[in-house]
Amino acid sequence: NAMSVNNDVAKFAVKAANGGMAEVALGKLAEQKATNQKIKEFGRMMVKDHTNANDKLKNLAAEKDISLPTSLSEEDQKHVDDLSKESGKDFDKDNIDLMMKDHKDDINDFEDAVKNFAATTLPILYKHLGAAKALQKSGS
Repeated sequence: NAMSVNNDVAKFAVKAANGGMAEVALGKLAEQKATNQKIKEFGRMMVKDHTNANDKLKNLAAEKDISLPTSLSEEDQKHVDDLSKESGKDFDKDNIDLMMKDHKDDINDFEDAVKNFAATTLPILYKHLGAAKALQKSGS
């Protein structure tokens, strides 16, 4: 039904917004603190790509009347705070470990959302196709 689909979309949007904001925050930290140049560049890419994705998400949420979080979740904020106290090789390693974990979680959320959307939408599309087929037959 439409309500649960909208609810799922809202839940997903909030999760995606949280993930995106966390990655921007981690990316900014990497730009500032990483000792490894490649990690600095990776951080820059995170800030650019996730700021872009977050803006698209905000537009979509505004259209659908979904309110998104404006600050990091407690858990993400704690990760950022802990990480900002680190430096050198420890920082580089933990930053990348967190990026790995975050992106794996995000990919799972996105895949689940796509699966759920497909699972609820596909039967409707098949029903429409069947109805169109029947109309085509009766019309010819």
